[in-house]
Amino acid sequence: MGDSLQDQLRALGLAQTRRAKKQRKQQPSRKVNRQGQNKGSKSAGELSLDQAYALRERDEQLQAERARQQKREEDRRRREVNKAIREIVSAERQNHEDAEIARNFMFNGRIRKVYVTPEQQQALSMDELGIVYLAGSYHLLSPDSLEAVRQISAEHVVDLSLAAGDDDSDHPVPDDLIW
Repeated sequence: MGDSLQDQLRALGLAQTRRAKKQRKQQPSRKVNRQGQNKGSKSAGELSLDQAYALRERDEQLQAERARQQKREEDRRRREVNKAIREIVSAERQNHEDAEIARNFMFNGRIRKVYVTPEQQQALSMDELGIVYLAGSYHLLSPDSLEAVRQISAEHVVDLSLAAGDDDSDHPVPDDLIW
């Protein structure tokens, strides 16, 4: 029973000698982080997984903010264009509420319709009137007003010349065909 508690712990391997403690302090630490990499062996240009995720998250947030800013700018520009066109249309609009003739035309790849009077239908055929699209409606305007709208935004002006002429180049009629 002459062994001290410290001697008993050393015998069981639970305590270290002073010499073992000194040797352990002199060795460089080789701690391993959560990713399984030695902290001591990491080079200066290498990123940890946490840092890479943080950088990726920050880049995604910056891209999302840029996209939101670009969308806000496009919306602002569109509202300004629509406001300018609305001023022209409200002053120069020639639509009649009692018009009964449906004038069909192509716009953005679809067949659209506007109601006109017989005089307006003839004027549309002779290019004395034009059609402008604004906020879901089609408005009849004079050529001068139509040109003013075209200067602001050509996308809002309906091109009736394409609808009037048949494009025979797509489907040529054979010479030997007799009608």
